[in-house]
Amino acid sequence: MAAPLPDISTQQSRVARRLGRLFRFERSGRFARCPAETVWRLIARRATLMAELTGLERRRHEVEPVPPPELSAAVSELAGEVALAREYGEALVAGLGVELSARRGQRPSSGLRDGGGGRLLGSG
Repeated sequence: MAAPLPDISTQQSRVARRLGRLFRFERSGRFARCPAETVWRLIARRATLMAELTGLERRRHEVEPVPPPELSAAVSELAGEVALAREYGEALVAGLGVELSARRGQRPSSGLRDGGGGRLLGSG
């Protein structure tokens, strides 16, 4: 005899928690230690889970418009992980931009300008 299928909100909670783990995995810097092929597979898996979560949300909303507390908690955790992963990604991009500028021999401007001429006085 097969086990009963979990209800839609339970499925959604599980998918949201899996997604949260994938975002946390990336944010912790573990993608940097994985081969590129593995990283692309994880990114594809994340996209698949997002599509699954979206489909489940549509189905669940038809049955029960208000999400149960467990689902709300899982989605809140996911939102937090996504926000932290975004901050991590933005910091990573900014750091790469600084490194690229340094390799090109560019330095950030000092912000000092001469009187009214508007000429930049230095970088440093």
